[in-house]
Amino acid sequence: MTPGSLLRALLARRGAVEAPLGAGWAHELNAIRETRRLTQLLMSDAAALQILIAVRAARRLGGAMAEAGVFQGGSARLICEAKGEAPLYLFDVFETLQQPASASGVEAEVRSHFGATYGRREQVERLLAPYPGVKFRPGVFPATTAGLEMTRFSFVHLDMDLPQSTADGLAFFHPRLLPGGILIGDDYNDAGVRGAFAAYFEGRPDTLIELPWRQVMVVRQGG
Repeated sequence: MTPGSLLRALLARRGAVEAPLGAGWAHELNAIRETRRLTQLLMSDAAALQILIAVRAARRLGGAMAEAGVFQGGSARLICEAKGEAPLYLFDVFETLQQPASASGVEAEVRSHFGATYGRREQVERLLAPYPGVKFRPGVFPATTAGLEMTRFSFVHLDMDLPQSTADGLAFFHPRLLPGGILIGDDYNDAGVRGAFAAYFEGRPDTLIELPWRQVMVVRQGG
């Protein structure tokens, strides 16, 4: 058995694969490595590469891009590396929920789930300062979408953890995706998140592609 086949067999037993990339992907690989050096990137290299691929494909459509669920800005930096001049809207509670307060509904669920785990807007702003067109929308989604009702999107990254937040994200972003636009959802291995996608897209013609690294990719069909 050759060293290569031994490696592939070991990776297969661990639920992984070997996938050598061509020289044309050096920029993307460097972007992933540099992002991991600068901040937390809570996804595999394959998932990170998928975001870069999708953004690069979608930017030709024009329109804005968005990420809902930013944390410390790792995946937002990847989007910035590939988006060109497109505006990027970033939706996250950041530190807005750290003061004690009575809450109900979505806000109560978000407080309960995330607790003291959150990203600081100031740190993410510093991380993304070299890139143009980054616009922050701090607070509880979907209230933070006010004023964007007429905006069209070519790419959206949903990383909201919770089923209801995911459903709210789909309800806002999907009707505003340009034809051919791409939406990537994380945590697709979670039964609640998967159920939110299934419920929303039942009867819709869009193409849903389940990816083996806990993501799902949606390609918008029609207008």
